Amino acid sequence: MELRQLKYLLSIAEEGTFTAAADKLFISQSALSQQVKRMEEELGVPLFDRSRNRLQFTEAGELLHQRAKRIVKEVDEAKQAIDELEQLYRGTLKIGVVQTVNAYLIPHVVSSFSSQYPDVGLKLEELSAPQVEKKLHEHELDLGISFHPADYPELGFNGLFDEELLLIINGQHSLTDKEVIDVAELDRQKLILLSEGYCTRRIWDRCAMEAGIEPDVAIEMNTIGGLLSALEGNSTAGTILPALTMKMKAAEQLKSVRIKNPTPKRTVGLLWRNGGYRSKAARKFADILQHKVDEI
Repeated sequence: MELRQLKYLLSIAEEGTFTAAADKLFISQSALSQQVKRMEEELGVPLFDRSRNRLQFTEAGELLHQRAKRIVKEVDEAKQAIDELEQLYRGTLKIGVVQTVNAYLIPHVVSSFSSQYPDVGLKLEELSAPQVEKKLHEHELDLGISFHPADYPELGFNGLFDEELLLIINGQHSLTDKEVIDVAELDRQKLILLSEGYCTRRIWDRCAMEAGIEPDVAIEMNTIGGLLSALEGNSTAGTILPALTMKMKAAEQLKSVRIKNPTPKRTVGLLWRNGGYRSKAARKFADILQHKVDEI
């Protein structure tokens, strides 16, 4: 089996049809179909279910698809490593980052990195923590900026900083004069929160459960900007978000209150594939990120 055949398979999976994949690859559809047929003959199994209207992998095809992604990525990394022996900084660095860190910290890191290494392309995706883990595990990312991996313990984690979650409210809220409150004071308190798929929300839910309280979750949203905007004219509700949130422009008119007994907190860090190749560009990005964190 040839590397180009695996790349053909990835293109078919990405485009969804033989016709679209052939157009992207600048080859004829018949030539692409012939290469797929050769792979099927070599493996002795069909790779696609051709009985349905929409093109779908067979079980064997999906298995090969997942392996092909890793193989092609490993080959690309090998080429990049050889380039770097000559101190050539080029290529593309793919990074997944959780929402709060992306909103405040990452723009400063990207600006510094791009000025030092202008020939390296950056592709950043704002993702939930589980999505960062999954994409990194499947070789779709070079680096993740998230929390300690929950679903993929084989991923390496280097902590950058610990961060408390705060109660954030507007200036007319009844708790606006408080600097610190016990979690118990938020029992039955109306809250606007991130949806349950987010790590920040899960940390808060565990904290509330430990304290034995039941806040009134009035609204769930999936963006931090949306949560902060919802508080501007709402004097009865608050939200629970990481401390970095208060450095965002959207939080300038809002107030934060620390929480104790217990204090909800998280550790933000870098995620790598253990044993995987770490490109020079990825290492340089990590160095710049650590430097910016030290300046916070």
